[in-house]
Amino acid sequence: MKPAPVVSWGKSDVSFDDYRKDSIECGARGASTSMKGRSEFDAVVLGLDRQDTDIDIGRSLPPSLTREDPVEKLARDYALNGLKSRPEPKVKALQRLLVDHVEACLSDKGYVRFTLTPAQAAELGGYRKGSQERFRYLHALASREAVIQQQRYEP
Repeated sequence: MKPAPVVSWGKSDVSFDDYRKDSIECGARGASTSMKGRSEFDAVVLGLDRQDTDIDIGRSLPPSLTREDPVEKLARDYALNGLKSRPEPKVKALQRLLVDHVEACLSDKGYVRFTLTPAQAAELGGYRKGSQERFRYLHALASREAVIQQQRYEP
């Protein structure tokens, strides 16, 4: 199976300071997106509440009320409530919502997606995530018109 392409966002001739400011602003916009009232969010919270209730009930039951090992019962009930609520697809939908807000922000600021070449992706992989060197390397690619034109990503 072919690995997924490494995709980033770029804007011709953007200064490093604007590039960082825009990425921080758009990341914050995504991170602060409200999820309240969304059915996926409500379902995840309900599932977590049920698991918390199982823990509280498990702690409060005297051992004489059940012949089952209380730790085993707690673990089983906790797992069953997790299975019933099936949080994974709901969490993925919520993650997609946040990413959509970040991407919309970047698009509104004039950024477009581009794919890194295998050599560029390998070099990027040599930089620690969050490091200034990594930011500088990505900016060097993201601000070049030739990179954006020749490596534009269209999903």
